[in-house]
Amino acid sequence: MKPKMYVLMIGTLALLTFNTAKAFTTLVVISKPATLATIKSPNPLSLISAQQFLTLTPQKFQELTGKKMNLVKRLEFRMLQHKVKKMVRRGEVVTMADVQKKFEDVGSMNVLGFLLGLVLGPVGVVIALILKETGDVGTDVVRWSLYGLLVWLAIVLVVILL
Repeated sequence: MKPKMYVLMIGTLALLTFNTAKAFTTLVVISKPATLATIKSPNPLSLISAQQFLTLTPQKFQELTGKKMNLVKRLEFRMLQHKVKKMVRRGEVVTMADVQKKFEDVGSMNVLGFLLGLVLGPVGVVIALILKETGDVGTDVVRWSLYGLLVWLAIVLVVILL
């Protein structure tokens, strides 16, 4: 065969092998149209008032949201109910969307704040307070730096007593 024929065959083979356009794939016919995406049900907390939220038990809250709560989540739920009760007593406007956001934020750990308190001790808490005052971080950094400080104090006490 002539060299031009070899080049043509190798070129055709390369085109078929390395084709990224997928021009030679099989055709799939869909006989039934796909169902439309269903609209998610609204947030269950948005359907109740603050007074109704205060009367909820953890079991009723589990039924309402459809999510199982462990012991820590139950404690966080009770703490959130206490905060909402204080806000209602002060006469503040309580929206349930804010309550849901707070409930999700309560369980999240701020690693920066915890490490500040754990590694630097009291100095880390002061740094967290300065960062909070400048507006660089939120109040959760200060709270977690205090948790880190408590762990730091426990470690220091164990070292001193041994």
